[in-house]
Amino acid sequence: MASRLLQRGVSLSGLLFWCVLLGGAALIGMKLFPLYNEKMKVDFAFEEVLRETNVGNWTKADLVKAMMKQFEVSDVDRWSTPEFTKLLQVVPSPGGKSRTMSLNYEIRGPLCCDLDVVLNYGKEVELPKGGSE
Repeated sequence: MASRLLQRGVSLSGLLFWCVLLGGAALIGMKLFPLYNEKMKVDFAFEEVLRETNVGNWTKADLVKAMMKQFEVSDVDRWSTPEFTKLLQVVPSPGGKSRTMSLNYEIRGPLCCDLDVVLNYGKEVELPKGGSE
C-alpha cells in the first residue's frame, strides 16, 4: 500500500525568481519615485500660486517669487531664482485677453550604470485676467 504524499509549496528556484523579480521592481520604483514626487510638487506649486487672489495682476517677478516660495515649502531645490526666472515663461494668450504661464524642463535621474531616466515636464496654465508682465 503505497501512499502518495502531496507536497505543496514553492521550490527554491521559484522563490529566487520571485525575489529577483520583486526586488528589481522595487529598485526601479525607488529610482523613479523621486522624479515623480518632484513633478507632483511643481504641479502643486502651480496650483497654489493660481489660488492666490489677484494673481492676474502680478508681474513675472511676482510669479517667480511666489513659485520659489512654494518650492521652499515643498523642498524643491532644483533651481536658484535666476535659473527659474529663465525657465518660467509668461506670455499673452492668443487673443490677448489673458496671459499664459508655462514651465518646460527635463528631469533626469540615474537608473543603473550609464542608463538614465528622463521625464520631460511641461505645464501651461492660463492666468486670470489682469495686468501685464
